[in-house]
Amino acid sequence: MPFEFVLPYFVLWATLMRGLLVAAKILPPICRRCGLDLERRRLGDPVCRCVHDAA
Repeated sequence: MPFEFVLPYFVLWATLMRGLLVAAKILPPICRRCGLDLERRRLGDPVCRCVHDAA
């Protein structure tokens, strides 16, 4: 596999794995804008305070 395809392949694989782990409720969903969790897992954890659109 040529080197220029290794990084995009790894990024695609990591993105798909993250989606599967969120769907399985192993990892919490994160905000696309700031990268923080959308809900707390433990008391005192920082959470997203971005204004999210309803749509």
